[in-house]
Amino acid sequence: MKDPQGSSEVVVITDLKQARVITDRAQLRRLSPFMGRETTVKEAAARLNLSVTAMYKIATRFVELGLLHETRREERAGRALRYYRTPAEFFVPFSVLGLEQIGEHNRQVHLERFNRDLAQTLRNELPPGWGTRTGVLPSGERYYEVTSAQGEVLEQMADHSPLFLSGWNMLKITRQEARTLQRQLVELIEPFLNRPDDGSDSVEEYLSGLFLVRSAPQE
Repeated sequence: MKDPQGSSEVVVITDLKQARVITDRAQLRRLSPFMGRETTVKEAAARLNLSVTAMYKIATRFVELGLLHETRREERAGRALRYYRTPAEFFVPFSVLGLEQIGEHNRQVHLERFNRDLAQTLRNELPPGWGTRTGVLPSGERYYEVTSAQGEVLEQMADHSPLFLSGWNMLKITRQEARTLQRQLVELIEPFLNRPDDGSDSVEEYLSGLFLVRSAPQE
């Protein structure tokens, strides 16, 4: 790790192994209890709801990678109490690890979770005998729909239907329209982000993803 400004908490990462860890959302969550503060392994384990043994193995790996450093020890009967710390922020240049590589890994993790959750939702909330009906319209456009064996089409927006949204759409729009759409999508989801957990039994978790990028010409 290099700190380009000496005392700055923003540390530049030039090591590929370190970069892969701190751009991995799951790994960063495990490192987060130590970021910008002195923390013991026991305290970190409590924050992440992990066993001390599991947290110790994770912390040892971070130390070996050079991402986590012991700051001090408090001597006591038996084993000394060790405190660890890592910088509050990291910066990874795209020359070390590209955004497409970072995004590919993190999207894959969430996509696998989405597919598992989608399968469970459909199993639990659709009657037996439903499936996917595919075909081609007279225009030549391909389609698929979720239907019963008798051809009843799933009314996805109906209150009684399973609650999910899945699909990629190729849009033919101007750059300005794409910018407008980008901002509208962000504005749409922002009110629901980073809400504190109020402990309400009515609150459920829903996995949502937004993707928009100019499509490159197909070879």
